[in-house]
Amino acid sequence: MKSDADIAAERLSWRWRLLFALARWLARRPYRRQMRIAHWLSGPMSLLAGKRGAIVAANIGLCFPELNAEQQSQLVWRNLRSTAVSVFETTMAWFAPRSVTADIVEVEGLEHLQQALAAGKGALCLFSHFTMIELGGRLLSEALGRPMHQMVRRNNDPAVEAIIDGARRRFCERTLEKKNLGDLLRSLREGHPVGYAPDQNFNLHMAFVPFFGQPAATLTMTSRIARLSRAPVLCCWISRKPDGYGYRLRIDPPLAQFPGADPVSDTARIIALLETEVRKVPEQYLWAHRRFKTRPDGSALAYEAKLLKPRHRR
Repeated sequence: MKSDADIAAERLSWRWRLLFALARWLARRPYRRQMRIAHWLSGPMSLLAGKRGAIVAANIGLCFPELNAEQQSQLVWRNLRSTAVSVFETTMAWFAPRSVTADIVEVEGLEHLQQALAAGKGALCLFSHFTMIELGGRLLSEALGRPMHQMVRRNNDPAVEAIIDGARRRFCERTLEKKNLGDLLRSLREGHPVGYAPDQNFNLHMAFVPFFGQPAATLTMTSRIARLSRAPVLCCWISRKPDGYGYRLRIDPPLAQFPGADPVSDTARIIALLETEVRKVPEQYLWAHRRFKTRPDGSALAYEAKLLKPRHRR
């Protein structure tokens, strides 16, 4: 009997079939060989960034006004290359055998998550949109020795999504729709570790909180999830090592006195922690995301109108 992934593969266009075949082949190569190819191709790939490159430049300009024009330009270029490398890291997360990822990460603080899970209330693992976020989820699952449950954004093409979801389920027991709070709470109440990235703007349950001195529309659901589930909330930080080969994964102790009385203050607290981490490796954050597409009433647009969808141009 054919699996959902096999059925989906039959519905893919030849371009998607070719891309997935290439991704699977490359993901089986030794890690350092994959990364040499990724670093080599990251320059040419960055030249094709188009609108995303303009978004990165706008974000860097907003968030790092202390840098001069040349320094900002250099940071934009490093970030575009980091984002290009993340394409290879994502396919590695989806398709690489365990032998490829076995010795590529140094983990600090795993005991915090193990102790939190031992209490039987699950654990909300806060990831953030660093460029290697997909690989971070897999590496945490492997370090923990049990699959994660992960909140994800579905691909708009059902056939493509079926392939991606099947690949994720190799290390992720359950993928959760990004706006489905009920499924997320169910996973926590069943005692599972749940990966969740709060540094997003879905135009739903959001508030403006400071991020690099800019008002950033941000999900306030983290506070609500913690209150409803009573699960501990732990920040998980993934970064590349300085030479570009291998990773550091740090799990902080559960946030103390969280949630507090005010969801907006809770959200601001989390984003302040994120800003501290981003400043350590600013080139590794996903600046290609239109982080400031939603603006407070009366504020100027953060991006040129052509970079925004019509509803965000007002």
